[in-house]
Amino acid sequence: MDHSVPTDPKLERVFLSHDEDNSGFMDHVELQSALNELGVRVSPNELSSIIKAVDANSDGKLSLAEFASIFGAAKLRAIFNEIDVDMSGQISVAELQGALSKLGYKLPESTIKKILKKVDKDTSGEVDFDEFKEFFKYVPATSLALLAKSWAESVSVDCGSDLAPPTVSPDVPWHYAVLGGIGGVASRTLTAPLEKVKLAAQTGSGGVSILKELRSTHAALGFRGLFAGNGANCLRVFPYAGIVTLCYLSFLTLTPADNDLDPMEPVYRGSCAAAAGILGQLATYPIDVVRARLTVSPEKYSGVYDCFKSVAKEGGRRALYKGLTPTVFAVAPFLAFQMSTADALKSLCADKDIEVTTPLMMGIGGTAGIVAQTFVYPLDVLRRRMQVQGGGSAANVNVISDSTWTAMRQVVQREGARSLFAGIGATYMKVFPAVAIAMTTTKELIGYSKRNWE
Repeated sequence: MDHSVPTDPKLERVFLSHDEDNSGFMDHVELQSALNELGVRVSPNELSSIIKAVDANSDGKLSLAEFASIFGAAKLRAIFNEIDVDMSGQISVAELQGALSKLGYKLPESTIKKILKKVDKDTSGEVDFDEFKEFFKYVPATSLALLAKSWAESVSVDCGSDLAPPTVSPDVPWHYAVLGGIGGVASRTLTAPLEKVKLAAQTGSGGVSILKELRSTHAALGFRGLFAGNGANCLRVFPYAGIVTLCYLSFLTLTPADNDLDPMEPVYRGSCAAAAGILGQLATYPIDVVRARLTVSPEKYSGVYDCFKSVAKEGGRRALYKGLTPTVFAVAPFLAFQMSTADALKSLCADKDIEVTTPLMMGIGGTAGIVAQTFVYPLDVLRRRMQVQGGGSAANVNVISDSTWTAMRQVVQREGARSLFAGIGATYMKVFPAVAIAMTTTKELIGYSKRNWE
């Protein structure tokens, strides 16, 4: 391999400063550190590909010449020509959009223009090779995929890095399920006392005072009583949130979803979110039934396993799926409204060049949760009443039919239509921080993962 590449003074300085053992060669750890100084973030797989592309003797180490060759103008020219389909010597918005689309980055024209503008120094609306070469001077030019990633990230374009991304990367790593699960557990644990109040309001026959319910629970069961059932809650939430996160991001890659605020965008995102929610519920619903029983009547059971046995003994295996129909009818539209609302707000911020900071993300998540909860709340009330029937709180729960629509008529006839919104105040207090924490935590974890692991 020819390594007669003139060494850029900056590259030589970076090489020498990161050649910690002064061996004249750079291993993968030293290369990672050098690229970080140059502002380039690569995954372990990308790092291995870079080394493999220029390592002449395949010893896993790079000389100064090999290091400099990573950034060679010849490689940049080849990638430039790959994007410049009409060979005009200029990269247009349409050509860049087409190149990124082939790599799985579904970006609208408005975002492509922002990306192009970052490199277009003469503001001509197109990028020539000199502008291209200058911008990517210190980015490894080993593949179009690596340059595309760097180009998109230069304007903080979100390529699938959170629970509700405005754009979607072609591959969704499996560990996103774990990160989504962690976000769900953090959210549910921090809002567990409010979940207790919400359930009491939904399953009782009268009004519930939030502070009074918290005080009475604390007086009767102590501080731990405020978190009754949270163990089962987390056992259910971790796989559920993980499944929803992974499925939602995966399903989005199969749709034309991008970042534009057009009429079809909420349909794509809402449908993907609803499908992800249904799969998550089917996989974890029995744990949710147990969790509801433990939250409402913790004194009746010695633990999660005891509650499982008691529920199955009372009504057989079907009892573990009691209320599944209204749950699916409630959860699917809830996630559809939640995700599409959050994504619409994020897209609005992008259009106005507003950075989605952590506090703003929490506000977006909380608002999306409130909007979604308002639309589906009556079905949520019904499913909770079905779940806790027979759970030892018969004095507070009137027996209702197993049929969703029959049960709704019974509740309205006995207690009035307003009863379908029982506890909505407590629910708002719980949903806003819950969704805000879940979405923000998941976003930050996946963002960290993309920067350090992928």
